Amino acid sequence: MSDSLVLTGVKDIKNQTGTEMLRLNPKRGGDTFQLKRWWTPGTNGTVYVSATVFDVTTDVGVCKLAIASTENTNIRIGHDGAFGFLFSQYNEVSYAALFTDAFELIEYYVFPSQSGGKIMTVTPAGGGVRPAANPVSWTSTGSVTGTMQVGESVTVSAASYTGGIGDTTLANILQVGDSNSGPWTFLASSATASYSYTLLPAQEGKFLRQSTQVTDDTGLKTRNGSASLEIQPA
Repeated sequence: MSDSLVLTGVKDIKNQTGTEMLRLNPKRGGDTFQLKRWWTPGTNGTVYVSATVFDVTTDVGVCKLAIASTENTNIRIGHDGAFGFLFSQYNEVSYAALFTDAFELIEYYVFPSQSGGKIMTVTPAGGGVRPAANPVSWTSTGSVTGTMQVGESVTVSAASYTGGIGDTTLANILQVGDSNSGPWTFLASSATASYSYTLLPAQEGKFLRQSTQVTDDTGLKTRNGSASLEIQPA
């Protein structure tokens, strides 16, 4: 994903191409936030600066982009979908910053009016960290347990996992095959981590396997368990 927009003054947004950047209003009212000056500490107590603040949302989390703005500010902001920014067509802008969602400073940007050259990116020591992708990681393998005999009830348990980018869905699938090496065909499924299944006469002499499927915003991940013992007659 990506997004771009033009900020005019402290609040007017024009020509936005996406939905990742959302301008925020402070809870106290008004259009700008009063943030501690992030580029140099105050020498006589804390110094605050007025800033236009955006929530920047991606599949892996939320950060805040602050622009030290005035009524004369004009700037085009491009976002690459991964908390990288391109600033262009700027006027009356000297500083901007990227914060975590909790307003921990990650890095800040010094514009040519102050840097004397190109836009500089400054990463302070001990600062905040961008949200990172946390892909699905398997921590166990699913199983089919119980007495493999027609008329008996077996327990189908899904594999465990951590992570997942965006929304995740689970499919705990029971498969059946003519041999312990397959081929495997669908028999039953549930969105729960465990459920029971009663073996039918049609499954006599066959084998079972559990398959866990997790879908997140990046696609489908599958983890297959081992084959069961052969299903015996009642």
